Amino acid sequence: MLKGNYLPRIVFIFACGVCASLLLTACVPKAIRPASKLMLKVEISPQANNNNPVALDLVLVQSKKLFKELMKISASEWFEKRNEYRLTYPKETGLNAGSWEWVPGQVVKLDPLLYKYKVAGALVFANYLTPGAHRAVVNPGKPIVITLEAEDIVVKPEK
Repeated sequence: MLKGNYLPRIVFIFACGVCASLLLTACVPKAIRPASKLMLKVEISPQANNNNPVALDLVLVQSKKLFKELMKISASEWFEKRNEYRLTYPKETGLNAGSWEWVPGQVVKLDPLLYKYKVAGALVFANYLTPGAHRAVVNPGKPIVITLEAEDIVVKPEK
């Protein structure tokens, strides 16, 4: 037989167990965001970039501030400073969403691009030899067609 009053101790131990379980469940990571798909089709004119290869970068941006900043720069500035942007904004995983180079007339087939983070905006930069912005805003939630024409890039929703 137990001597003394053990009921307060049992209640205390039970309360500690409840508190511990509440703290542990509060540390469970947030639900993992399901992957989103960016459907992308690319068409390249036989005269693209005045018959020269075209480098193209797809940039998915999480920060609204950075997105506004990138909307102000040309493609030539992007290609010149992209490594600097990647170092300055290391949490912007989308800055590496896609980087390609194609030759005029090349037939391109791309698989859907998967991403698991919230996107504030998306941009496409095409490195043309001619002067111009050569940049386009992309809606990552809708299928798009990128056409690399003789002297500029055209982005339209896929029909």
